[in-house]
Amino acid sequence: MHATARGAAGGKNLEILGADVAAQCLRRGLVDEILVYVLPVLLGDGVRFSPPTLGRIDLEPLGTTRSGAVTMLRFRVRKQARPSNR
Repeated sequence: MHATARGAAGGKNLEILGADVAAQCLRRGLVDEILVYVLPVLLGDGVRFSPPTLGRIDLEPLGTTRSGAVTMLRFRVRKQARPSNR
């Protein structure tokens, strides 16, 4: 899926939509940035942004943009050092 999407994007940024697909890409270290849109609405139900099995993902704040009632929070995903297999 990832190789197909990158090929279709032709070197441009990819957007990932959907909690399950996003979690799969985060697990594989394929996500560089996360955009969170905050709207003035409270929902009583929905799909979690990340499943409990995903573990901790450290984020670095990059900026905030507001347009009308919508606020966008932009974060860089801090890459975790992977253990070497020596």
